[in-house]
Amino acid sequence: MGGAVAAKATEVALNDEILAKRILGLIVIDVVEGTALEALPFMETIVKNRPGSFKDPQSAIQWAYRSGTVKDVTSARVSIPPQLVERHDKDYAWKVDLMHSQPYWVGKFC
Repeated sequence: MGGAVAAKATEVALNDEILAKRILGLIVIDVVEGTALEALPFMETIVKNRPGSFKDPQSAIQWAYRSGTVKDVTSARVSIPPQLVERHDKDYAWKVDLMHSQPYWVGKFC
């Protein structure tokens, strides 16, 4: 549900001389609107069932693959670590609390 945001941020960055030199490309794999709408009733449960933290990025990668969140382990190795932040207690948590965006889920597609 972040494909449009990533595309817009890339567009804005390409208009900045310094940032434009750092962008090699953007690949967005997004679901079609109908599929997203069908999934909305389940999103809160899906998000709340995600572990809140991991001992290391490898644990997060393993969880994402084993849970079916990411279907390919190579994809998980690429996509999961950038979603994490190391905390003071040396564990890793999600950078973004997806539940904070819940009020906008329906408005985005309807």
